[in-house]
Amino acid sequence: MAQADHPEVSVDRGIGGLRTRMMFSTAVLFLAVFAAILPHGGLAEAVSMRLIAGPFALALLTGLWLVIITEGVIGYFRAPDRPRAALLRLALVVLVPPMRMVISPLRPNTRVWLPRFGWIDTGKSSVEAMERRTAMPMLAMTALIIPVIAADLLTGPRAHDVLAAEMDSVTRFDLSDNGMRLFMMDESQRVVANVARTDRNTGPGIAGEWAVLGRPAGDEVSTLVFGQDDGFTFQTGCSVTTGVFAYGYGALGFNDMARSQTCPPTLLEKMMWFLTALIWFSFAFEFILLVSLAEKKLEFCKRNWINLVIILLPLLAFLRSLQLFRFLRMAKAGKLMRAYRLRGLLTRMIKIAVVFNLIDRLMSRNPEKYDAHLREQIFEKEAELLELKSKLNL
Repeated sequence: MAQADHPEVSVDRGIGGLRTRMMFSTAVLFLAVFAAILPHGGLAEAVSMRLIAGPFALALLTGLWLVIITEGVIGYFRAPDRPRAALLRLALVVLVPPMRMVISPLRPNTRVWLPRFGWIDTGKSSVEAMERRTAMPMLAMTALIIPVIAADLLTGPRAHDVLAAEMDSVTRFDLSDNGMRLFMMDESQRVVANVARTDRNTGPGIAGEWAVLGRPAGDEVSTLVFGQDDGFTFQTGCSVTTGVFAYGYGALGFNDMARSQTCPPTLLEKMMWFLTALIWFSFAFEFILLVSLAEKKLEFCKRNWINLVIILLPLLAFLRSLQLFRFLRMAKAGKLMRAYRLRGLLTRMIKIAVVFNLIDRLMSRNPEKYDAHLREQIFEKEAELLELKSKLNL
């Protein structure tokens, strides 16, 4: 579309054009930082959790967010259309800062600016054209989930993380007659951990240092130290988990468990973090771009629900890592879920969703299979239409 057809484009060549490019870059950077710190689960979580714990990533994210909010408020007061429409756009970019890549409170969402493409009119034809442009790059990005899944299956979680999560279910214990062995059990009497004293001094009760037995061969020795002040320290190599414990009359419970020290991420963990962050960034970038071009945005979200699931599921783990959902930590009586198992479930769901998306993208590259898939969808829609018509006749 020629730039002469739109008078406001001439303004955007100057200060307005610089502002458009700067805010696009700011929003893309926000999305990239957010993708980096999201807990994607599996091997990637070792890096993302370190970034969340450190001050730099969250500070950068907050700074970028404030820039987007400030620019959005200024743009809202200069918007040429109705205040309500401008206010909705402002609320959108404030709540979802990456949307500022393509939506501005300053102007109605009738056109979208992109590097190299310039201004693009919104509408069905623009969505279809952009989907064709992003088809092959997104297919390549989606296929990256294969090495990520393979690495997770071949390595598995760290022994320290698994046992720390299991300790959260401990409700009782049994001490051997000689005081040298301690069996920690859950409510079903399942032995969660079998530990032995590291020295010959039994001491009073369970206080002292214990070595965890039965760990896989080759793993670093895990030690559990019960202090006199009701505090405990669980350590495996450079990984340390601390908290408080309570026991008496055969009952034992661990509370306020928190990771106080973690091992530096391995090269494999860094690679998996980069791949998973890149996959999520690609899905989020494509979805934001296409939904901004779509006129019927809710309909587009419904049609691309699997992409929306892939984008939103890691947010649950992110909120959990910030301890905004502390109620998800299971109370000792009648627990519903443990944080570790919840993260594992979310991780599997995300990767399954990406695999389904990959299959769908591969099918779309095969005309015969894709035509069969479309015919099946037409049959299902026609059946739904007949059912709705039958209800109207009642």
